[in-house]
Amino acid sequence: MPQAGGRLDRLAVLVVVTLSRLLSWLPLRVVRSLGGLVGAAVWMANGRAARITRVNLTLCFPELSQREKARIGRRSVQETARLMAETGLIWHWSKKRLLTTLAAVTGQELIDGALSEKRGVLLLVPHFGNWEYLGLHLGCYPFTALYDPPRFRSLEAPIRRARDRHGARLLPIGRVGLRAVYRALHDGEMVGILPDQVPDRSAGIHAPFFGVPALTMTFVHRLIRKTHPLVLMASVTRVAGGFEVCFSEVPEDIYLDDAAASVGAMNQAIENLVRSDPAQYQWEYKRFKKQPLGVDKVYPKGLTAPVSRGEEDE
Repeated sequence: MPQAGGRLDRLAVLVVVTLSRLLSWLPLRVVRSLGGLVGAAVWMANGRAARITRVNLTLCFPELSQREKARIGRRSVQETARLMAETGLIWHWSKKRLLTTLAAVTGQELIDGALSEKRGVLLLVPHFGNWEYLGLHLGCYPFTALYDPPRFRSLEAPIRRARDRHGARLLPIGRVGLRAVYRALHDGEMVGILPDQVPDRSAGIHAPFFGVPALTMTFVHRLIRKTHPLVLMASVTRVAGGFEVCFSEVPEDIYLDDAAASVGAMNQAIENLVRSDPAQYQWEYKRFKKQPLGVDKVYPKGLTAPVSRGEEDE
């Protein structure tokens, strides 16, 4: 069994690396078109990603019609497929070529002002748009980010090489990584955190996200209390011909000592970003999989959301 697992691991690496290299030979518009086609097929097949997306949109946008939610859902799955297809460009294009896809940057002065005062900057980077692109833009700063090691461990080395080749420092989640994050903020540097990942129950509390209880990490709250950084929302929105990078302030309540209030403010900041373009958020993630004890699961096994007549009509 270990030998079979090892072969599967190596095969996964070969497929991912080869596919990313092939995609890197194509123009951005072609890569996005291919991603859109794959995403449309995934949506029409109503597989796992599509079903989870339907459930999440039903929970978060009860005011929308079935047709409106279907349109957002289909495009969301397409945008995620585009994210995966764009990985070839992010991993292999030169920095000079990648910068030709940078359409606009807003809020850069917020970062520069804080760092000039030796104050750490904590960036909240939700799974929105092409968040992988952010490492390219921030490589010129002392920038540290944590990541969750991939399922196939042989993929970790090529992924790290690709992500940190522009100067960012990426560390796996663990004691070493956590200590590095605290140290970086204490030293007045910049740190990036993915705030919408579901933590262990011991490392989070439930806070509303689109009005639905979502187990949310308290790690950001602890970082704020101990290092007093400037907290900003960071996003990379996919636009025609490239990407827009934006850094923006978050609700002041995120700095409160009360953990529930702080975590709630963080979720509100993420929600505000998502509402700016709901389809660019990765709704196929089980954000609500750990509900409060005694509350029914929202993703039961075998769940299939029915498609209403005319739902897919444009």
